[in-house]
Amino acid sequence: MTDKHQIIKEIENLPQDLVEEVNDFIAFIREKRGSSEKKVTSWSDFSLSSGAFDFWNDPEEEEYTLRDLRKKYEL
Repeated sequence: MTDKHQIIKEIENLPQDLVEEVNDFIAFIREKRGSSEKKVTSWSDFSLSSGAFDFWNDPEEEEYTLRDLRKKYEL
């Protein structure tokens, strides 16, 4: 019997409250190892992952210069 099958057999014999604890531990291990889905951990991560700033990646995006500022404010 493989380790995986042995673990499954042990889990099947546990009371429900311990099964929930095992499930929490599995989630902890996945998060620690990075195998779970990427979670948003801060607002900055959320804003970067939302695509709100994707325009920065566009090489065709024009940059503003001091000349543009002078035109607008006639400096």
